[in-house]
Amino acid sequence: MELLKKTVLDLEDRRKDNSDKKELFAKDRHPKTANFYKDQWAFIHDTTVRENIAYQMQYLEFMINLYNDYQIYLTVESLLCKDIICTVGGIIEAVLFDLIQNAKEKAGLKLDRTDFTALLGLAYHEYKLIDEEMWHFCHELRKVRNFVHLKAADFREHQAYSAEETNDCLTKLEQFREHLA
Repeated sequence: MELLKKTVLDLEDRRKDNSDKKELFAKDRHPKTANFYKDQWAFIHDTTVRENIAYQMQYLEFMINLYNDYQIYLTVESLLCKDIICTVGGIIEAVLFDLIQNAKEKAGLKLDRTDFTALLGLAYHEYKLIDEEMWHFCHELRKVRNFVHLKAADFREHQAYSAEETNDCLTKLEQFREHLA
């Protein structure tokens, strides 16, 4: 297996890293800026969490463009869909953590670092941040994220994840953002 080949042309400007390689997408297909996504997720209180969500949104956009612009091989297609689904789950988890932590702080309480399942319970039952449909969706999303542990999957990954399932996750992510914004 080949290793990654990183080229750095300018240590002062990391945007020029790998700029001597073939360009993958035309300029009009590059992901939106992190600032675009930071503005979309402006209701996130923790600046670092908001920035990390923006970077994950850029990554989602990159993966979507990759899928839409190139013929992706069967197994790689399924795993790309899995990566998109897992990224959506990570974003939702980060958002819920931020919103619940902020609400608890306002009430003079502390939120200990908690898992996705506990966050979903708090978000649905206590803080009403999500409805029952979203609560069920997120539980299924959490299960898919657990399949990052390959031993947990009892199926063949080359056919496990579909574009339709992935599109549903992307649609739900946008509905979730719009609901909270």
